[in-house]
Amino acid sequence: MSVVRVWKGVRRADRSVAPFVVAGNVLVGGVLLWLAIGGIGSPATREEETAAQDLALRIFGCWLLGGVALFAVLGMVRSLLGHLAALLLTPLVIAVALMALA
Repeated sequence: MSVVRVWKGVRRADRSVAPFVVAGNVLVGGVLLWLAIGGIGSPATREEETAAQDLALRIFGCWLLGGVALFAVLGMVRSLLGHLAALLLTPLVIAVALMALA
């Protein structure tokens, strides 16, 4: 199988893969926000809370940049845009909803 055939197959799969990318990133974004606000692990001290926030931020950054690099290299434009939108908008929407409820 030639590289060109594999490349074309990956690009054709973009349309069917993009919804799964978005769904997965919505879950990841929500869990990382939950970790950042102290919902996972129940931090007892300010140092533990800061450590949880730092961990969530590092994971978020690596996940964001890794997905951008992967989808850009593979030429999967729909998945790339869905990845960016889901990761950047999900925590924002959840934070706004939590502030509106408070």
